[in-house]
Amino acid sequence: MDNGASSYLRFLNDDREGFVQLVKDYKDGLVMFLDCLTNDIHIAEEAADETFLKLYVDKPKYKAAHSFKTWLYTIGKNIALNYMKKYKKHKNMPIEDYFYLCDEEDIEGNYIKSEENLRVHRAIRNLKKEYANVLYLVYFEDMTNAETAEVIGKSTKQVADLLYRAKKALKSELEKGEQNG
Repeated sequence: MDNGASSYLRFLNDDREGFVQLVKDYKDGLVMFLDCLTNDIHIAEEAADETFLKLYVDKPKYKAAHSFKTWLYTIGKNIALNYMKKYKKHKNMPIEDYFYLCDEEDIEGNYIKSEENLRVHRAIRNLKKEYANVLYLVYFEDMTNAETAEVIGKSTKQVADLLYRAKKALKSELEKGEQNG
């Protein structure tokens, strides 16, 4: 698989179906990664939408030196971090603004099908953000340590060390969940 590069190149050459394919292939995964980063599914969804909007409107240049997925997730991460800064200032919203949440589609439930994966995903959400990000990118998105390093802005060695510590923390969190459940 070319990681989306051919679809993006088709889109850049005025084939709108290339863009549709990108959204189909990457939106759910991008939202889940950004949710690990932000701990807020709604900000994650907005940031993912903004990421695809940026591709559609700005048509940034993609360099084949990196995987397309790594490039896309890096753009998404930067947009999500900007959203978090922006929304930090407006954290206290009236309760009425949250009523719409009950009617939204459960992306997390659609994306994570089995009970075991759901249990693991919930345990990951209880970990430090950098652990959650590394685990998610490596195990749910099948990124290499090098690709993960590029997305989160660390060295490959740092990612390997984080991954080791994250797996230990995840094991502990899962064991804690078994004792409580």
